[in-house]
Amino acid sequence: MWNSEQKNIWKDIKDTWNEQPQSEKINIQVSQLINEFKSKVSQFEKDSINSDIATLKLNWAKTKRNNVSQFEKDSIKKDINLISKFIKKIINKLRRKN
Repeated sequence: MWNSEQKNIWKDIKDTWNEQPQSEKINIQVSQLINEFKSKVSQFEKDSINSDIATLKLNWAKTKRNNVSQFEKDSIKKDINLISKFIKKIINKLRRKN
């Protein structure tokens, strides 16, 4: 579903993020929050989440081809293109500030 333009846009987002002066500090803080969250999750919760994800993946793989209409596919593609264009504009504005 991803075309090369969308892949390039997301690469630009990543590159722009990494070039920002505060990005390393934010990345460290987010990593610390994730680690703190992980430390507070019980093994039961982890197993339950993994089981739910496995079930969803299995069911999605079985049904996605047969139950998604062309209208839905076109709508999703249109939305992704719209979001990609918006993000591209943001990236261009960020680059102009630097």
